[in-house]
Amino acid sequence: MTSETKSWLDFAQEDFIVAKHLYDALYPKPLEIICYHCQQAAEKAIKSVIVSLGCPGGLPKRHDLSFLLDQIHNSVPVSDALYDAADALTPYGVAARYPNEMFLEERHALQAIRDAELILNWADQILR
Repeated sequence: MTSETKSWLDFAQEDFIVAKHLYDALYPKPLEIICYHCQQAAEKAIKSVIVSLGCPGGLPKRHDLSFLLDQIHNSVPVSDALYDAADALTPYGVAARYPNEMFLEERHALQAIRDAELILNWADQILR
């Protein structure tokens, strides 16, 4: 794993740690911020895989996680479950950053944590 790839994966893991900490430590739970960090963790994890493949077509400056997976699905295995997680997390990359843009409940944050963890584990497995 190159240092650039490792940097992307480390950043992804840090976002995930922040999301879990916020979920576990704060009340009321900042649901929008938790979901945002989950999306960021997943985005950076996917980009770590793109970087490891030499950035075919350049590193996309996009936040649509399914779009990012589409860039590499011919080079690495990408399951339907990953696409489902990506689709669920993508809206949190922008809308969750602004007040009153989304209605979120605790179950959404829990699912976002599970989805981000799925994508992080996938990236880690691809990169090892």
